[in-house]
Amino acid sequence: MWTPSDRVVGAVTALGGLLAIVATVPTRWYGPRPTDSYVFDPPRFSALWVERTVVPVLAVAAALLILTGLLWVFRRDRARMARWQRWFAVVCVIGAAVGTLSTMLFASVGGRALADPTAALNALLGVGLALLALLLLFPGLLAWGAGYLRSGRQRLGAALVGGPVVAVAVVAASIALDFGADSVGALPVVVPVGVAVVVVGYDLWAREDAGV
Repeated sequence: MWTPSDRVVGAVTALGGLLAIVATVPTRWYGPRPTDSYVFDPPRFSALWVERTVVPVLAVAAALLILTGLLWVFRRDRARMARWQRWFAVVCVIGAAVGTLSTMLFASVGGRALADPTAALNALLGVGLALLALLLLFPGLLAWGAGYLRSGRQRLGAALVGGPVVAVAVVAASIALDFGADSVGALPVVVPVGVAVVVVGYDLWAREDAGV
């Protein structure tokens, strides 16, 4: 049975980080949103078409690739982790899996949450799973990354710790400064996470050459 190399998984993990950033780009940047009858059948490549057709696919693909990367890092390093770090890594991977499921639910809803009771239920379930994922991912990433920092793996440790910390700092700063996110959406929050994922992918790619 073929097993992908660390380099292959590292490349797709980095791609997942980039897709996460692209999926969060505000759709208004692609052009004006159509109104009236075009809402039900938006022109191809219009902002609304991108939002309904392209963004959900990119978001799900990004979530799956990021989950794959975290699983692969755990698979590669679990034998060398301290027990506490290994447990937090498991918590983190579970959180990523829950977050992926949440992303799939949101993608299945599209813009039908207000019109379709089933879609509304999926949206509510997606919100609940997203909150659970955050509760698992944040401490899991911090502890997992701290373990790498303690063992001298500065690049990987900084990525796992820095991504969520910077994202939370951006949210806190936006609230404190009363900064409206109408023009940029969630992009400032997702960019540091996406960059951290790219670094994780690079670590998988580079450390294969190092024989680790």
